[in-house]
Amino acid sequence: MNKFMLFLAFCVSAAFSADLTVVAMDYNQQYPQRYKSIVLRGKKGTAFEATTNANGTARLSVSNGDTYTVWCDGITGEFDCGFGNSWPVPHDAGSGEIHIYYDDDRFELKGVTFATGKTDLLPGSFKILESTVKGLQKYDSVKVEISGHTDNVGGFEINDRLSQGRADAVRNYLIKKGIAENRITAVGYNYSRPRGDNSTEKGRAQNRRIEIMIIQ
Repeated sequence: MNKFMLFLAFCVSAAFSADLTVVAMDYNQQYPQRYKSIVLRGKKGTAFEATTNANGTARLSVSNGDTYTVWCDGITGEFDCGFGNSWPVPHDAGSGEIHIYYDDDRFELKGVTFATGKTDLLPGSFKILESTVKGLQKYDSVKVEISGHTDNVGGFEINDRLSQGRADAVRNYLIKKGIAENRITAVGYNYSRPRGDNSTEKGRAQNRRIEIMIIQ
């Protein structure tokens, strides 16, 4: 999901609004992002929303003379698919086309935390988990894998149990909130898939995480 490109082109017209076509594809430009909400948010406080069709295309009309950020709908809720960038729409823009490329099949559930060395969810975890419940309710045919990841402190056996137990804890939470059991798989990967350097505290913190991945 952290790869992104955007192409923006406009036709000039003496208009008060710009008719935009947004084309959303995966980063490899092989699969359209179908039936996803696209929101353009202006610096002046306006927001314009549309849903992509089966070809990953959405059409919406925005006020020209403003600068917009692009937001997309994902399984964990809305995210900035412009990745911090913004784009101006000229005052004389009549129409334009935006191409966005992102992959939304895997997300880190940032904010999901546990008691040290345990599988008990801490209260700060519930906000992102509630967003995940809403996403799974919206995309009610999607099946996902919840994966637990640890640092390497304590050795393989301890972290293998810990990563699986934490993944199970998240799965159980989602099931208690009404998500069908057969839609969620929980897998513990211990420290076999590190993101950071386990020899540093920063790296170990990056490696202690829960991810959700769309598998079907």
